[in-house]
Amino acid sequence: MSDYRHIYRGNVDSWECDTMGHLNIQFYTAKLTSGMAQLRAMLGMTPDHMRRNGHAMVATRCFSRYLRELHAGDIVNIDVGLLRVDDRRVDFVAELCDAHSGGVSASFEITCVSFDLEARRAVPWPDQVRGRIEGLLTERRDRPRPPTAGGPVPAVKGDPATPFITARGAVAAWECDQLGHMSAHLYYSRASDGIGHIRHRMGITQEITRRHHWGGAALEYDVRFLAEMAAGDIYSLRSGLLDLADKTFRFGHCLHNDSTGEISATFDVVACMFDLQARRAMPIPDEVRARAEGLMIPWPPSEWTEARAAE
Repeated sequence: MSDYRHIYRGNVDSWECDTMGHLNIQFYTAKLTSGMAQLRAMLGMTPDHMRRNGHAMVATRCFSRYLRELHAGDIVNIDVGLLRVDDRRVDFVAELCDAHSGGVSASFEITCVSFDLEARRAVPWPDQVRGRIEGLLTERRDRPRPPTAGGPVPAVKGDPATPFITARGAVAAWECDQLGHMSAHLYYSRASDGIGHIRHRMGITQEITRRHHWGGAALEYDVRFLAEMAAGDIYSLRSGLLDLADKTFRFGHCLHNDSTGEISATFDVVACMFDLQARRAMPIPDEVRARAEGLMIPWPPSEWTEARAAE
């Protein structure tokens, strides 16, 4: 058995922080995406390997927890532990840590598959790559509580609302990585873009935020990458609420590739109301809760359920 491997070292820039004053979720994933190049090299999937063999690995699912805030100027490290491998898949965990305190700020549980860049489908691992993965397998060093995102969703009471469009646009060429599709952290960017429209429908406007210091913070994201998006593809993000608790919301996003008609990704998200002065979770105000209840939608999306059943 091996230990966790160090794949990233960097810092938080001010432009990576959002209106809540902390590192935006897309940049947690951007730092992980940067570190993934180091991991691929450890496994023998260097740029030269990818060019010569048309082989890489791509993510199909990522479950993330956001445990502590990070702010501009904080320095960070990412360590990764490879947990399981089979014919076409590898599961691993990554921890993004505050390098000053040593505490874990976010953790990621990731599934990747061996990927043929010409056929654009999962294939068995090359023997030498699988051998390297097996040589780095280790035990998970944390004991997380069971997740909320990604689990069963309570039945919607009454007539469910129709998901509404919270983001719309197109994939730019610069947003695509060396594998020829939109980089993983930009899926999170699309989900982040939709948050403002959800908050607005719940009555948490910019004016209300300034007056009452009401904000929000992500706690968990369960993202399933279902189909690639390429430069020029147009998309729409369709969203709605899944559940409400005392301090937390659970909502779902479905990223549609409007160029192909496919669902590109789904997001099951848990976030909390956040006191921007006390920097802690706060109860959901009654007026916000009343408006949020009208945004409840069924989950998962029926198109996704049908697509998965057909596989």
